[in-house]
Amino acid sequence: MFSPLRTLHTHALGLAFAALLAAGPATASTWTVDQAESSLSFVATQNGNSVEGGFQEWTAEIEFDPENLDGAHIRAVLNTGSVGTGQPQVDQTLVSGSWFDPSTHPQAIFESSRITALGDGRYEAAGELSVKGKAVPLTLPFTLEIDGDTARAQAEVPVLRLVFGIGSDIPASTVGDEVAVKLVITATR
Repeated sequence: MFSPLRTLHTHALGLAFAALLAAGPATASTWTVDQAESSLSFVATQNGNSVEGGFQEWTAEIEFDPENLDGAHIRAVLNTGSVGTGQPQVDQTLVSGSWFDPSTHPQAIFESSRITALGDGRYEAAGELSVKGKAVPLTLPFTLEIDGDTARAQAEVPVLRLVFGIGSDIPASTVGDEVAVKLVITATR
């Protein structure tokens, strides 16, 4: 027996199901970095002394939802010519051809391929770091606190400069090969 109500109900369910299929998987939240509250810095060792510096120009595209890590993605791009330590002689060396060489390699890029939750606000972003035309796998451990529409993340990861040919003319006995890269990010959605 024909029932207009049943037909309308079936049609409404069909439309709702089609809308869910068209929407596809849930997407992660898009976050905008607050550059004034964020930093990308490093600590290296030169002749047994710590040298601190950072990059003044960098951006990050962040798609992240702790409930949907399959849709999470991070892409950070830094301007290699914006490196500085506040020490003129060191800064001049860092932008030379044997170090960051910004005239040939103006950007360094980190792009995640997978983000994993470790519990207690700790995560790992596995991906690739590209510097001076060389791409190397890198896992970036970070902590994250989300309070409403504001997120705060901190990360520290050792990076071997000689793998990328950074300062290849200076031995590790003079400038340490391992450099601690530190990231502090405040972002909003």
